[in-house]
Amino acid sequence: MGYSLAVAAGNHPSTSDADRIRAEARAQWGHDPAGSNAVDGALDTSESFAEVERYRYREQPWMHDTFHYERYRDQEVLEIGVGLGTDHLQFGRAGARLTGVDLTPACIDLTRRRFELEGLTSDLRVMDAERLEFPDNSFDAVYSFGVLHHIASTEAAFVEVRRVLRSGGVFIGGLYSRESIFFARVAAEWLLRGGPRKESWESRKARIEYSTSDAQPHVRLLGSRELRRALREAGFAEVSLTRRHSALGSLTYDLPPVVERTLGRVGGWYLVHEAR
Repeated sequence: MGYSLAVAAGNHPSTSDADRIRAEARAQWGHDPAGSNAVDGALDTSESFAEVERYRYREQPWMHDTFHYERYRDQEVLEIGVGLGTDHLQFGRAGARLTGVDLTPACIDLTRRRFELEGLTSDLRVMDAERLEFPDNSFDAVYSFGVLHHIASTEAAFVEVRRVLRSGGVFIGGLYSRESIFFARVAAEWLLRGGPRKESWESRKARIEYSTSDAQPHVRLLGSRELRRALREAGFAEVSLTRRHSALGSLTYDLPPVVERTLGRVGGWYLVHEAR
């Protein structure tokens, strides 16, 4: 094949691109916070946030059984990339002592509003995942789902996560997999429609994200060996990876749950990690 998908999939932006990547992330999720497509109208009521939550766990019903938010009761938990606060809320309801960061001010504001409506608290701050403004050994657990493949250096964020984790702490979350059914479908369609002659691979990957703006968020796809190596090089001695989420949307709604779970485990869109 004339164009290498392996090269296309492995994105390592230069330092000079970092500011652009951050600006595009703020533009994307400031305009379309993840999950906002589930709601018509303003995101400022209990009902609107509840609809976002229903949508998220209907699309990804495996998340509670995978992350077991209830395990973190009374623990100091940091979430990197809170978005609309949907997962953050699961930790809060379970009794974790929460800190949440996001690069996008609008997401911090919306999550703060959501927590106020629930009567829960979290220390919420605008912050860059590559430069965490916390002392060493601050948290028992760090969670980041669907976020760190959108930043300039995933590896730098991993190093920061390891730094702020206490001894025995755990880093859990998920990142996009280039070894997935969904990636294969996107890549095949892109090539069949003209590939780089019609649209750059970066632009096509940006369109994976739901958007009503012209933002071009950075999207990095990782292989399992690449992710395992990056986590170990960041200082994690134990790394466990699993695959989750078929990413076939409504096509799986009427399938038996066991079929959807099997598709996710074989060719899931998310590489879910647990690292210590």
